[in-house]
Amino acid sequence: MEIRIIPNGPFVVNTILLWDEKTKEAALIDPGSKEAVEKAQDEVERRDLTVKFVINTHEHPDHIAANAWAKLTFPEAKLIMHKEAAENLNFWVENEIGQLAGAEYSPQPDETVEEGDEIKLGNYTFKILHTPGHSPGSIVLYSPEGKVAVVGDLIFKDSIGRYDLPMSNFQQLKSSIFKVLKEVDQSATIIPGHGETTTLERELRHNPFIRELIR
Repeated sequence: MEIRIIPNGPFVVNTILLWDEKTKEAALIDPGSKEAVEKAQDEVERRDLTVKFVINTHEHPDHIAANAWAKLTFPEAKLIMHKEAAENLNFWVENEIGQLAGAEYSPQPDETVEEGDEIKLGNYTFKILHTPGHSPGSIVLYSPEGKVAVVGDLIFKDSIGRYDLPMSNFQQLKSSIFKVLKEVDQSATIIPGHGETTTLERELRHNPFIRELIR
């Protein structure tokens, strides 16, 4: 699996382009700005990829800001998110945070996913883990074959997701973190919604928030 991470936007969200190097099938995750989508488009054209999916890890405005532009750029791609993300999709666009993120109204998804669903991308399969806490519609996309997990704003290098926002919940966040610790290989690459990649192995040793949770 090939991966390009494009940090962008006022909140420096990680827009992620993943693809199967053999089948050339690609997915664009969390399109955070028009500029990020254009950079992804350059990569797609240069490598002759086909974008099959645009996926949101959750419904916060920095992660859905350029959904509409991504769909215009890749019209054959299916827009996918959790069903609870779809229910609250444009809640944030209308408030101050959405304005700061430069978010535009997102189209409704072509498909929604739930816990246990799978997304096939070429020779890779992404398992869907529903991981509420930071937001009701948060998901983790985990590919055992690719040894990679896209975790949105659940876990960061040396930190965890915020739980002081509207519709966030600490107990749910804690349960979701334990779910990921149980389901995801500790050596797999963890791609968070912001900041550097990491592994669960590293976070179990060094992340003070996770260490406190598992005491």
